Amino acid sequence: MKRSETAPFTVQEASGADATAILALADVHRDELGAIMQHRQWLLQQVEMGEVFVAKAAEGKVIGFVVFSHQSLRKQENTTVYYLCTSKDYRGQGVGKLLMEAVASDARIRGKKTIDLKCPAHAPANYFYKGIGYKLLQSETDQQGGRLNVWTLRLSE
Repeated sequence: MKRSETAPFTVQEASGADATAILALADVHRDELGAIMQHRQWLLQQVEMGEVFVAKAAEGKVIGFVVFSHQSLRKQENTTVYYLCTSKDYRGQGVGKLLMEAVASDARIRGKKTIDLKCPAHAPANYFYKGIGYKLLQSETDQQGGRLNVWTLRLSE
C-alpha cells in the first residue's frame, strides 16, 4: 500500500470487496470513461487478475481507480492503461498521479519498458498525462470517427 505524502489517501491493489465501489464510481463518470460500463465483466476480471489499483480516502472510500494490463498482445515489453478515474471531489490532489505511479512501479517490477494509453483528443486528461511525463506518440481515429491521442511513458531501467 502506498500512502500519499500530501493527502490523506492510499493506493492499493483492488480486491473483490472494492468492485461495487469501482463500478459505482465508473457509472458516475461514464461520460468521461466511455464504454467502461459495457465492459463490467471484463473490469471485474481485471480486479481478479490484480490489474486494477484503487485510491482510498482515509475512511476507506474508493476515490479513484486505474485499470491496466501487463499482457499486451502486440508488445511484450509494454503495459497498457485502459481507464483512469478520479472522483471529481478529489481531482487536483495527486490521486491520479499516485495511481499512475503505482502502475509504473508494478510495470517496472515485471520488466516492462513502456506504458501506453489512449485518450480522446478533446479530453482535459491530455494535459494531465503530459504533466506527469507521458509523450504524445500520435493521434489516430477511433471506430466512431473520434480522435484519440496515443501517449507513452518510457520506464527507466
